[in-house]
Amino acid sequence: MHRTMVVVDVERFGDRRRTNPNRLVVRRALYAAMAAAFADIGEDWSNWYRQDRGDGLLVLVPPEVAKVLFAERLPAALATRLDEHNSTHEPQERVRLRVAVHAGEVYPDGAGVVGHAVNHVCRLVDSEPLRGALETSAGTIALMVSDWFFEEVVRHSLTAEAHRFRPVQVAVKETDTTAWIHDPNTPELPRQRDGGAPSGDLWRASEDSLRRLGARRTAYPLDLSITELHDRDLYVPTTFTKTGHGDRRFTVDDVAAEVAADQSVLILGEPGSGKSVASYAVLRRLRDRVPAIAVRVSELRRMVGAPRQRGGPERGEVRSALLVDGLDESLGEFDSPADLSELLRQAGERYAVVVTCRHREFEDNLAPSMEGDTFDSIYAVTDWTLDGHFRDFVDRLVAGGLLPADDLFELVRASPDLSRMITRPLYARMVTFLGHEGLSEVSNVSALYAEYVDRLAAVSDAALARAGCAVAGSSVRVWIDAAWVVFRRAAIHEDRFDFDAVASSPDLGPPEAVRCTRRALSQLCDRWRASGRVWGSFIHYSFFEYLVSRHYAREIEAALATGAVERLAACLRVDPTPEMRHFLVDELRIARPTGLGVALETAFRRVRDAGEDLSVVRVVGNLVAYLLSRAAPDGRVALWRLYRDETDTFLQQAVLWGLCHLGDREALRLFVRRGEESTEWRAWNRGYLMYYYGDIDHRDEPPHVDSDKLRGWARTRERTLALMTAADYPSAFPPNGGTSTSTPFTTTRCGGRNC
Repeated sequence: MHRTMVVVDVERFGDRRRTNPNRLVVRRALYAAMAAAFADIGEDWSNWYRQDRGDGLLVLVPPEVAKVLFAERLPAALATRLDEHNSTHEPQERVRLRVAVHAGEVYPDGAGVVGHAVNHVCRLVDSEPLRGALETSAGTIALMVSDWFFEEVVRHSLTAEAHRFRPVQVAVKETDTTAWIHDPNTPELPRQRDGGAPSGDLWRASEDSLRRLGARRTAYPLDLSITELHDRDLYVPTTFTKTGHGDRRFTVDDVAAEVAADQSVLILGEPGSGKSVASYAVLRRLRDRVPAIAVRVSELRRMVGAPRQRGGPERGEVRSALLVDGLDESLGEFDSPADLSELLRQAGERYAVVVTCRHREFEDNLAPSMEGDTFDSIYAVTDWTLDGHFRDFVDRLVAGGLLPADDLFELVRASPDLSRMITRPLYARMVTFLGHEGLSEVSNVSALYAEYVDRLAAVSDAALARAGCAVAGSSVRVWIDAAWVVFRRAAIHEDRFDFDAVASSPDLGPPEAVRCTRRALSQLCDRWRASGRVWGSFIHYSFFEYLVSRHYAREIEAALATGAVERLAACLRVDPTPEMRHFLVDELRIARPTGLGVALETAFRRVRDAGEDLSVVRVVGNLVAYLLSRAAPDGRVALWRLYRDETDTFLQQAVLWGLCHLGDREALRLFVRRGEESTEWRAWNRGYLMYYYGDIDHRDEPPHVDSDKLRGWARTRERTLALMTAADYPSAFPPNGGTSTSTPFTTTRCGGRNC
């Protein structure tokens, strides 16, 4: 019978520094790591043939399991599981493995299996080249595949990194053959050499970056990477609009052709619009023409600072293309948005650049400081349509055996709420994951996230139970706590965080629970090794934002249940992003907790009366006013109490803004009267508007004061005029007898006039 064979051997198992109890720990760790690694790649090995080798293990894999998994995914999964073990054990109990893979005919004889193929793979795992590769590696495993396996499997894989395998000669006993060694801990991106990187290095870097971008998981089908989404024909082609071209639709081929023609392109989209999936499609198509490389912003700095290629490109040669996905996730890495804009300008001088970014973040933070010729074209990812894109996606899932039937499409069509949601590809994938039973309570986006996360947690909890893990409070608790640790510590860099540091945080559990915490966190996060660390990234950035909002909601619920507001007050000191605020408001509107207004008011007064720094008091007061005006049934009464006791101009405005949001006419009259009487009031109000609409850096601490008459205010002017000229503006702000129809939105900026 034909089988794929995986043999592993523990390095220095018989080392005299190990005691027998140490060796028992090592063997348990070996079996646990192997089982977990196979589970991580979607395979259950419990019914496979396994032969214990004392210091190693022979595994025979059934023929229906794809061979390519053992080159593409198993090495990294196994290395990660060994890292988990090694990080919590002393040196004598740590495990490093030699791994050999081959395929061929095996013959069972009742006591075991025999065959030339079995002998061959065992010779590979014992060979000196593989021993030497592990000895000189900083990682936890070294992988060798047979010549047959390399030629028939690895060389034809899109993601197995064939260029990182090197041929070696293996001579052990009667075996004299060629084999191929790969080290999964090799650095990701080669540095340019003086005088420029040879084209071979560029193409290898391009292939590495395609693999890295494609390894990101999607919301559904679960555990499928972006690469697998394409390879299994589940990718629904992305379409774009282009600035200056009306409603005309453009394709990935159009974008790639423009970049290949040495043009720089910006791709904008809303959260969940499919920017990363589109980026991968563009990169994949670009590589048909140029050595395109996906880079993080931190790598972009390095490449811009590297020596220029002598003499520039040859005549007729196209420059390399760089792709930066998720530029908005890197804003916090810079002192100001202008610094990031300057880096993009410098990159555009040396490369054709493709950048993706959230629409709002680009307009508010980057557009004001960006030169008009940084990008040759600006594209926007179009929404999915019900009868077009979503119908296509459902059909592909049914054809791939991932949905039993297409009746989910009719369920979505019959629901106006769901029909609106599936215009975002991320939401469409979440809807298909939940299916009929999980959608009955979904009426808005926050409810969709809640059902999705809870359903995914149930899957995670079952996997943890099978692995012998009892995570207190379930996976959801781990995810919420981890997101809060990352957010509170500002520990997210670009889209990634130090996975091991977060997983071992005391906020997530005691030291003895770290192994299980890592497992739970891995269900919602991708992880990989680079630069000596294990990095983590949430499957989608919006999951991180949603989970942080759940932490705020949890602290509010605890304060309401116990009457103690200390933890809630501490939580409110950390200002959430706009997306987190939106999630939190929806959560509170769904829950409609009794006494919310009193709890928020009490928490704010606790902070103010504790003598905190005024900037902290302003952050908490502004957030409390926002929540009172949008989510608290008793918010109006609480806001008026706060206003009467408040002396700080910034907080007075925040409270009156909240009351005006609730339609309180008395607050509106008071706001306008104070604006007519006070130059300071007008300057602070204009400053807050400019902060809200992006003309003042969102990272600046309050108050936001418009005292510089030369400061640009284009975004504020544009959005205020759009609001006031909208067709529904008169009905939203109707005249009330003889009172002024002005609102806080209409206090204008008059340059040199006294207004």
